[in-house]
Amino acid sequence: MGNKTEQSRPYEILYTKAADKFLNTHEDVRRKYEANMRELLFGDHPESVDVKRIQGKKSVYFRMRIGENRIVYTVVNGKIIVVTTLLAGVRGDIYKKMGGLKG
Repeated sequence: MGNKTEQSRPYEILYTKAADKFLNTHEDVRRKYEANMRELLFGDHPESVDVKRIQGKKSVYFRMRIGENRIVYTVVNGKIIVVTTLLAGVRGDIYKKMGGLKG
């Protein structure tokens, strides 16, 4: 779990057990994901991050592409930006697991 403040705007990245398990064994993907999140939230070039809204789930989920891996997350705005990381894994596996998400 990360809790950081960047440019006086606090944000927090939370991980589900499944996402944390994958990212613990793929630290390079975790580092890239967290760097991409900082770029999306505070960077000068957020368009450089490969992110798409996932269709068919009431548009509350997004997927970030990092090589052959996909990370599914949702963002809750308020005084603190909370990014909840729901799933992480290889492309084909993630979309199969999407059926289990409520939304």
